[in-house]
Amino acid sequence: MKYNPLFTNKESKAIDSLAIKELGFQEETLMGMAALSVFHANEDLWKTAESIWILCGTGGNGGDGYSLAYILHQEGYNVRCFSTAPNKSEAGKFYESLVTSVLGAVGNVEDFYKEWEEAKEDSILLVDAILGTGFQGNLSEELADLIETINDSDVFFYRLSLDTASGWNPYNLGKKEETNVFVYADSIEELGTRKWENVGFIYEKDSVIPRYYEAIGFPIRTHLSNVTFSNRYYLEADPETAIQTLKRKNKDHKYSAGSALFYGGSDGMEGAILLSEQAFSRLGGGISKIFSPSLKISSLVLKEDLSKMTKTSSLAETFEDPFLKKTKTIVVGPGLTQYPNDLSGWSVPEDLRLVLDAGAIPTKGSPLPKGNQILLTPHVGELNRMTGKTHHSVQAAYDTLIDYCSGNYVYVLLKSFVSLLVCPDGSSYVWESPNPKLATMGTGDLLSGILARYLSLDLTIPESVHMALSFLDHSKQLEEPYPSAHQILKSLVELV
Repeated sequence: MKYNPLFTNKESKAIDSLAIKELGFQEETLMGMAALSVFHANEDLWKTAESIWILCGTGGNGGDGYSLAYILHQEGYNVRCFSTAPNKSEAGKFYESLVTSVLGAVGNVEDFYKEWEEAKEDSILLVDAILGTGFQGNLSEELADLIETINDSDVFFYRLSLDTASGWNPYNLGKKEETNVFVYADSIEELGTRKWENVGFIYEKDSVIPRYYEAIGFPIRTHLSNVTFSNRYYLEADPETAIQTLKRKNKDHKYSAGSALFYGGSDGMEGAILLSEQAFSRLGGGISKIFSPSLKISSLVLKEDLSKMTKTSSLAETFEDPFLKKTKTIVVGPGLTQYPNDLSGWSVPEDLRLVLDAGAIPTKGSPLPKGNQILLTPHVGELNRMTGKTHHSVQAAYDTLIDYCSGNYVYVLLKSFVSLLVCPDGSSYVWESPNPKLATMGTGDLLSGILARYLSLDLTIPESVHMALSFLDHSKQLEEPYPSAHQILKSLVELV
């Protein structure tokens, strides 16, 4: 799996302190390395600006801003620096003094407003270095007014934030509007560590704003201790591996190519379980069987394909079917209208992977089945129903699920524009690749079938989730703006 560690604000501070106090890095050196990495990462962007304004705060984030201002000036750019107040750190004071010596002066907030009133529309690139990831609490009235001016002004054609957008706090989402004042950054440059609190940064509905990571020499690989790391990872797409993994080998037979059992499709909802199974079989699955409470299931299945196996039954009867003993994966839920009581307390066979989707997502208090490889795949509404809590951010969902998953020994994949997998051992994985083409009826059923396909190949649940999401990412390339789930599946089948 391709993944990178995500650090909380507290963990990032611990690594920063470790680098300075134990490894002997000079704070000025780290600030300089941070600024240099941002400069080189955005060389094409700087060239688009008539003028670059950098707003610097009083902490380390402000120090990074001063350091960047110095580099930009020396490289010939028209740069202006403004301070909300004098910098408090020794390293920050060093760069503030350096900038003052080369620019002649560092403006204050009052100067910022005066020059802003005279600036032309779309003439300024703004760098936000006001508040870093360590900021907690409420903004002062002065800073809130400043940030709202930045957001509302047509003077700034681009807003680049260092480390995090000043004022951003994912735990304020869903609260009163006045607590949600933050810079509407067009992009964020994360310095030294990838930041957990930045995951899901949005200011437009379901639109994740780009974040770029810049290495500055932090010891993030050699010091992944329990103190400095909380087992959160950022997943990167691996589309080619996802495709190659699905391709059958010459020596495969129907079981080694992957087997799966599907249960779902209440009356009138049979299409959901059929689509889920179709995703599994058309992507190379060797053998499968569909069970459903619907009396129509056999006629619907055999009408499409006489080679399919299908049966009308209760879920309890499915557990007794000989096919279950031969298969590795079972998907329950697509097309069901309510949580099956037969799942409550069911002891899942040791080597069987169970995927619970849609109608098989339990409500709060419903007893779960017992096993060591159970994956629940709720969307946000189902997660709220499942836990009895409302969640407005990925971070809030994580806080709930870290206890839920360990307490029930289950894996949970939260499906949203940012997807989150939380594992019973406390590890978690974030997938941040919004795909509006999946916002259509049936794509959840599609995902459950694709997950079953990877699970049937003896991949672990985290590996299967990574491969399934990477594979589904190919649907972004469809020319159809609003494809149906069947159109998406057809395009994916062509890849393998």
